Amino acid sequence: MRSRRAWIYVLSVLALLVPAAGIAYLGAFSYRDDRGAVSAQTNAQKRAAEAIAARIGHQIDEAFAAIEQAIARNDVPRGPLATPLARHWFWIQGDGHILVPRAAPPAAFEASAFDRAPCSGRLEDCVSESTRRQVRLAKLQAAQRAEACRGDGCGAAWQEARRQYMQLAAFEDTGPVALLGLARVYARLGDEKGVEGAVADLELRYGERTVEELPVGLVVATLRAGNDRGALLDIAGSVATGKYDVHPLVALGVIERLRARVAGTLPPDLAAKRSALDEQIASIRTEARAAAGLADDVPELLRDADSAWRGREASHHAGRTLVYKKRSDGSVVGFAVDAAMLEDAAGHQPDDDVAINARPLVLSSGRFPGSDVRPLAVASFGESLPHLALHLVNPIADPDPLDVVIRARSKRHVMYTSALAIMLGLGILATIRGAARARELAQLKSDFVSTVSHELKTPLTSIRMFAEMLEQGVAQGDPAKMARYHGVIVQESQRLGLLIANLLDYSQIERGTRRYTQTKENVAALARDAVTTFETLRDPEKHHRNPIQVEVSPEAMQTEVEVDRDVVIQAILNLLANAAKYGATEDKKAIEVHVGADALGATIAVRDHGPGIPAHEQVRIFREFYRSPEAYRSGIEGTGLGLALVKRHIEALGGTVDVASTVGEGATFTIRLPRPRATDRRGRDTGPKPAIDAQSNKLAARVATATDIGEGA
Repeated sequence: MRSRRAWIYVLSVLALLVPAAGIAYLGAFSYRDDRGAVSAQTNAQKRAAEAIAARIGHQIDEAFAAIEQAIARNDVPRGPLATPLARHWFWIQGDGHILVPRAAPPAAFEASAFDRAPCSGRLEDCVSESTRRQVRLAKLQAAQRAEACRGDGCGAAWQEARRQYMQLAAFEDTGPVALLGLARVYARLGDEKGVEGAVADLELRYGERTVEELPVGLVVATLRAGNDRGALLDIAGSVATGKYDVHPLVALGVIERLRARVAGTLPPDLAAKRSALDEQIASIRTEARAAAGLADDVPELLRDADSAWRGREASHHAGRTLVYKKRSDGSVVGFAVDAAMLEDAAGHQPDDDVAINARPLVLSSGRFPGSDVRPLAVASFGESLPHLALHLVNPIADPDPLDVVIRARSKRHVMYTSALAIMLGLGILATIRGAARARELAQLKSDFVSTVSHELKTPLTSIRMFAEMLEQGVAQGDPAKMARYHGVIVQESQRLGLLIANLLDYSQIERGTRRYTQTKENVAALARDAVTTFETLRDPEKHHRNPIQVEVSPEAMQTEVEVDRDVVIQAILNLLANAAKYGATEDKKAIEVHVGADALGATIAVRDHGPGIPAHEQVRIFREFYRSPEAYRSGIEGTGLGLALVKRHIEALGGTVDVASTVGEGATFTIRLPRPRATDRRGRDTGPKPAIDAQSNKLAARVATATDIGEGA
C-alpha cells in the first residue's frame, strides 16, 4: 500500500513534468527533428531504390539458374523458359555456334501472354493483377515440372500436372499453354480421347493466337500428326516454306525438332523429303542467327564473358540489354531483356511504398526521367550493368513525399501539443485530487486514531474495573458473580487482542512483511469451521441473534483450494460479524452462507437481509479506515480496517472479494478462491510471519462483542 501511494505521488509529479518537458521539446527541437524527418524520408527512398535494384539482380540470378536447369534436364527443345527474364534466352557454343534462342528478343514480334501488359488503372489494381498473374505462372511452372517426369513411377506426377493444367486452362493468359500441356499429359497417360478434346479446345478458343511462340494451327497439326513420319515431314516442309507465320528462329527450332522425330530408315519417297528438309535446315540456320540479333554481338560476348554475369547493350538494338556469363564448358548463356522486363522483375514489396504510386524506372546511364514523373532516388546496378541505372519515381500529379512528411509532422506537432496540454491539465487535476485524497486520508487516519483510542480504552477500562472488583472482594463468596467477572475480563482481553491482531496485520501488509502459509483445504470444511467458531463464540443468548444457514453445493463437497487456512477462516468470521452487526433484522432472518465451486475455483458467499449498501459506497467500504456515514450514525463501533484486511488477505492468496447489494434487501459478500495448480505448492509471503498470526482464530473469539472484526458497511 505504501509503495502504491508512492507510485501515485510519482505519477502525479510525472503528469506535470512530462507534458511540460514535451512542450519544451516541441518548441526547442522541432526544427531539428523536421530536418531529421526529411533526411529519414530521403534515406528511405534511397534504400527502397537500392532494394529494388538488388531484387532485379536476384531475379537475374534466378533466370540463369533456370537456364542451367533446362540445360541439365536436356530440356532445350521444349521452347522458351517460363521464368520471366529467361524467356528470351540464348546459348552460344565456344566456337560461336548458336544453339538457342527459341524465341526472339523483346519486341521482335507479338508478345506472349506473360509479357508486360499495359495497365491504365490504379497502381494497387495493377500490382494486384500482376501478383495474380505471377501466382498462375508459378502454378504453370509446377505443372510443367510434374509433366517432365519420366519413368514408370510418374503416373501420380502426370495426374497432378493434368489437374493443374485443367485449372489454368480457364484463364486467358495461361489457357493456351495449359491446353497444350494438357494434351501432352493425356498422350502420356494413353488417353486419346482426352488428347483430342484438349487439342479441339485449343483450336476452338485460340486458333488465331500463338502458344509458346508458335501458331496454334501449327501446334494442333503437330499433335494430330502423332508419330506419322510422313505427316511430320509435311508439317516441317510447310514451316520451311513459310506457310506458318513463324519467326525464323522459332521456325528453325520447330523444323529441327520435327526432323529429329523422323530419324532412322524411311521409304524412298520419305527419305527424299528428309534430304530436302536437311538442305533447308542449313539455310534457315544462317538466317536464324541474323534474326536473333546476336550475330554481331557473338564475338564480344565470347570475348568478355566470365563466370560472373554481366550485361551490355545490344549492338544494333537500342534499348535491348544482353545479360550473359560463361559456363564451365566454355559456352556462353544469357538472355535478352529490355527496361520494362527489368522493372517488372523487381516485383513489389511493402517497403517500396515510400511515396504514393512510387514505381521503378530503368534508364540508360546519363538519362533522366521525363517531366511527367518526379525523381525520388537513383540506384546503380554496379559493374554488372554499368550502362543502366534504376530511378525510383512517382507521378508528378501525386504529392511530393517530402511535402507529405513536413505536413504530417506539422499536424503531429499540433496534435502532440494539444495532447500535452490536455495531459498537463489532467496532471493538475490529478494533483488537486491527490491533495484532496491526502487530506481525506489524513482525516480518516485522525478518525481512526480517535476510534482506536476509544476501542483500546473500552476493554482496558472493563478489564481494570472487574479486576479491581475481584481484588476488593466484591464477589467474595458468590461463585456465579466471580465467574461472570472472570468471563468479562477474558472477553475484553480477547476483544483487545483481536484489535491488536488486526492492527498488526495491517502494519505488516503496509510494510510488505505479511507471510501466508498455504495448504490444501476443503472449501466446504473451511466454511463450516468458520460458522461453527462463530456460533460457539458469539452472544450465547440466541434470541438476540440471527440464525445462520449453510448451503454447500454438490460440486463444492470435494473441492479443494490452496490457501492459508487461518487467514480464510478469519476473513469469513469478519464477513459473518459484519452480517451480524449491520445486517441484523427484527424478524431474525437467517444469515446465509453459500459454498459453491466451478472449473475455475470455489466461492464462499455470506448474505444478510439488512438495510443494504448504496452503490456509491460499495467500492469505498474496502478502503483502509473508511466507515460509511450510516455506520457512524448507527453508533456501531469499528475501526474501518475489517473489510480492507479481508480484501487484502484474499487477493494476496490469489482470490477476489466482491459485494452485491440492493438498498433495503441486504448485501452479499463473495470470496472466490482459485483451485490449486498441480505444480503450485509454494507458500506465498511478503516477509516473516509474527507469532500472533498463529493465534488469529483464537483471537477471533467473542466475535459478537469484538467490534473490530467487521466494519465499513
